[in-house]
Amino acid sequence: MDANALSLSVDQEFAVHAAAFAIKGMDREELEEAFIDMLHQKMMDRQLFFNILKEQGIDAEISFNYLTPKQLS
Repeated sequence: MDANALSLSVDQEFAVHAAAFAIKGMDREELEEAFIDMLHQKMMDRQLFFNILKEQGIDAEISFNYLTPKQLS
């Protein structure tokens, strides 16, 4: 597929290629760890966002459900 069909900027296209090269060199365990790290970072970013809202007087609530690997199966 042509990257231009997606209307990506040069920077975005470069980021996609860089990510693809990085992923290509990883084994399954490294991919799983990177995915979990990414999810954790997203969770922390969301929590920070909600904390900022609360500091500004905007009521927001967030809850997290943690599952064990057995619960995911």
